[in-house]
Amino acid sequence: MSPLRPWRLAAQIWGLALLTQVVVLLSLTAMLWMSRQPPPHSFGRLHDYIVREMAMHAGEPGGLQAAVDRASEQTADRYALFSADGTLLAATRGAEPPTLTAEQLAAVGRGERPDKPPVVVVPLRIEDGLAGYGVVHLGMPPPLRPGLSTLAVVLAVLAGLSLLLARRLLGPLRRLVATAQAFGAGDVHVRVGLPPRGPLGLLGSVFDEMAGRVAELLRSQRELLANVSHELRTPLARLRVALELAAESDGEAARTELTVAEDDLAQLERMVEDVLRAASLDLASLRASDTHTALRRQRLDVAALVLLTGRRFSSAWSRCRVSIDVPDGPIDVEGDPELLRRALDNLLDNARKYSEPGAPITIRAATDGDHVLLEVIDLGIGIDPADQPQVFTPFFRTDRSRTRATGGVGLGLTLVQRIATAHGGTVALESEPGRGTRVTLRLPRASRGAVEAA
Repeated sequence: MSPLRPWRLAAQIWGLALLTQVVVLLSLTAMLWMSRQPPPHSFGRLHDYIVREMAMHAGEPGGLQAAVDRASEQTADRYALFSADGTLLAATRGAEPPTLTAEQLAAVGRGERPDKPPVVVVPLRIEDGLAGYGVVHLGMPPPLRPGLSTLAVVLAVLAGLSLLLARRLLGPLRRLVATAQAFGAGDVHVRVGLPPRGPLGLLGSVFDEMAGRVAELLRSQRELLANVSHELRTPLARLRVALELAAESDGEAARTELTVAEDDLAQLERMVEDVLRAASLDLASLRASDTHTALRRQRLDVAALVLLTGRRFSSAWSRCRVSIDVPDGPIDVEGDPELLRRALDNLLDNARKYSEPGAPITIRAATDGDHVLLEVIDLGIGIDPADQPQVFTPFFRTDRSRTRATGGVGLGLTLVQRIATAHGGTVALESEPGRGTRVTLRLPRASRGAVEAA
């Protein structure tokens, strides 16, 4: 696609503004033309008739004045009748009689009609020549016909106004185009920075918000890549050392080192699986049509899932005192059983890591209206308030030395949050240092129709 040149953009805006104003002007002109008073020649014939009717009473001074009065009342015009020598015979009462200039009088003497709106002149001729004339001062002059010069002036004014409008629009549009091109070229920190006024200001604000989200996404991806690279380095280094020692040791020592290497491989496998799973859920959230590739939804009883997960965890970690609290009846949701089990496993594993051996851990399922609550509660060391806003950030760990000893790279709660979001739910954390932590998954409950259909 060819780049949008500023001069071409300016020409298009100016042309569009000018065309719009010309169309408006022509429409108004047509409306005035159609709604105007009778054409000028109709005015002439009408007043010819009126004046000649009044002139029929010229031999009756009282009758002539009465005729002028009647015409004035009925037409709202001012009338005056003169003899050939310019003597006033009758005129509209209460108004100054219309008069003619010397040039107009000369034209009347030649038998011409020197009409000059709003004045209409009606010569009264007889066989011997001019008997007199009538002058009509129109109360409402006939509409003027716009001439070419008038249209030219109006078009010039409209052209100037449209040019000003185009220049007013061109500045913000140039900034938008330049910012979009720079952003597309890789400068993710560039912003439009227009005041949020008017449509273009709103468009600039929306673009800046979009650019901010994209920049944050790219930053998160780079940070994720850097963290993964850093976290892979430690277990890989331990693997190399374990394999070197196994190669140089006897059978028993070699088996010991290979056992250590197996633990490191398990940690690597779990970290890679967590990263891939989180990336898959993030991709599904960006592409609504691909959600089914990340989730294998089915109707499941989360009360039974909580009971099974708690019992399995208790068997694997016999030193932990696990309390399971679920209602007697089923609690149905539409979700992926493997992902929900993984979320509960992560929460239980975190509760174990950050609690003293033998400290109680509670896993619970309950309902809250149209939602299901899955909770894991521990009485461990808790989380500092300053760290709580960051606990769902990938690779964030509140106590790195403790995490090295217990395993984990800081992806557990990140994956829990991604799983909750993918199911249309939320995750909330409440913690107090020295008193423990409560993590709550809030998921939509399966509708009655979905349950009955299943």
